[in-house]
Amino acid sequence: MEHLTLAFLFGGLSAASLPLGAAVGIWLNPSLRLTAAVMAFGAGALLCALTLELVVPALAHFPDDPFESFKWMAIGAMTGCLLFIGLDRALSEMGGYLRKHSTIAHRLKHSKKKHYRKILDKLSVLDVMLALPPDEIKRVVSDIEKRVFKSGELICHEEDPCDALFLIESGKVMIHPHEANEKAGRISLLNKGDAFGEMALVTGVPAIKRAEAVEDTVLWEVHKDDFNEVVAVSPGLRHKLGRLAAHHRGESNNDIQRHHSEAWLAAASHNLESELGKPTEAEIISAARVEKGGSNVAVAIWLGIALDGIPESLVIGGSMTGASVSVALVGGLFLANFPESMSSASVMKKQGSSSFNVIAMWVSLMLMTAVGAALGHLFIADAPHHLKAMLEGMAAGAMLAMIAQTMLPEAFEHGGWLTGLMTVVGFLAAIMMGTLGESSFH
Repeated sequence: MEHLTLAFLFGGLSAASLPLGAAVGIWLNPSLRLTAAVMAFGAGALLCALTLELVVPALAHFPDDPFESFKWMAIGAMTGCLLFIGLDRALSEMGGYLRKHSTIAHRLKHSKKKHYRKILDKLSVLDVMLALPPDEIKRVVSDIEKRVFKSGELICHEEDPCDALFLIESGKVMIHPHEANEKAGRISLLNKGDAFGEMALVTGVPAIKRAEAVEDTVLWEVHKDDFNEVVAVSPGLRHKLGRLAAHHRGESNNDIQRHHSEAWLAAASHNLESELGKPTEAEIISAARVEKGGSNVAVAIWLGIALDGIPESLVIGGSMTGASVSVALVGGLFLANFPESMSSASVMKKQGSSSFNVIAMWVSLMLMTAVGAALGHLFIADAPHHLKAMLEGMAAGAMLAMIAQTMLPEAFEHGGWLTGLMTVVGFLAAIMMGTLGESSFH
């Protein structure tokens, strides 16, 4: 029982930096660059801990057969990695991605890419857009503007000409053509997914007299100036667009046209993510505030943070030898947990969570880590060598995946060159703690 209590205390000590880091993140509101530096420091400390205190011991369980040790460690590492990735993705779908700046940014960037891919899909059926080079259309799409109209509101009229391309995201639009248009007298009703105004981009003369929202409507507008900038870079493009203007829409339903449309869409969508740029800090916080809400999201955030700490808590108790524990492991985890909670708590505070709720969340995770360490000592400490090697490998794989997916990307995003330096400093700090403690805590 004494050893079980010690495992609980060691687990709690390694996670004591969670509420401490959360308090710093809430009340000091550190700059992004400082947060990035501390995050890189923590990643370095965690890399040291998992390498020296998980991987090395796992490889030593079968001294007479090194390959046997490697086999069980590797099986565990890949299992832990895949489990972390799978659970992380599942929790992200529930809202768990809101726990960190980096995961919010990744989710927002993915959503923007998916959204603009849908816009390109709609543009790919328009001859006017197909005339544009696929590589250049991404410049137009990245500047596309969302516009919202109430029922009965005019979208464009004679005083404010319809000289842009509009895509209907939702709602209905009534189109009144100019008398000079060949479709004079034909008032048309357009629905979700339809487009209008594209020929005005080519001819410079609006073919629509008035467009009116029949119900609450959301549109995406491709501005004439953005379109003209793309046209200006291709000398032969204006001639091609002139031929389109003469034939208006032409024939676009034959097999050749469909093949061209599909090829254009594939080329236009290639590497779209890099063209859209990185989400700004304002976009990240705004997205978090809009999407955050409900008990399911709060639970998902809590579980997401717990997922980052479960492997390390189990291995603290499991790696104990009698009443001794590795100082490098406990110290490395302590150093790694501080920036983890500081960054997440700062983001949660900006999302609107109360200071009390944020601190309470991290305190509960500290207690959970302590319990996990006790369970690790109870079930892992005396496990067979092959099982211990696999479990240590699982913890190392999960922790390494977490560092690669969340800690280092967030650190480099705002820290730049400082990331490499602080990662090495954190790595050395964890080694120093282990050296000073003679690698054991009595």
